[in-house]
Amino acid sequence: MEDAKVRILTLAGEMAGDERRALTWFEQQPIPGWAGKTAYDLVQEGKADKVLAYLEAVKSGVYA
Repeated sequence: MEDAKVRILTLAGEMAGDERRALTWFEQQPIPGWAGKTAYDLVQEGKADKVLAYLEAVKSGVYA
């Protein structure tokens, strides 16, 4: 789980331009379509792959 969290925070940090902003997003920002759950919540539930897929979609402009 820690490895997935690191990958998510690394990607989010690249996209946000700042590690602190990435951590705030990870812990506090609900992800659309996941009933108000944050990336942190999803990782805790074993769904880190869903968070990574979401970030990749955002990065490629799908959810921009």
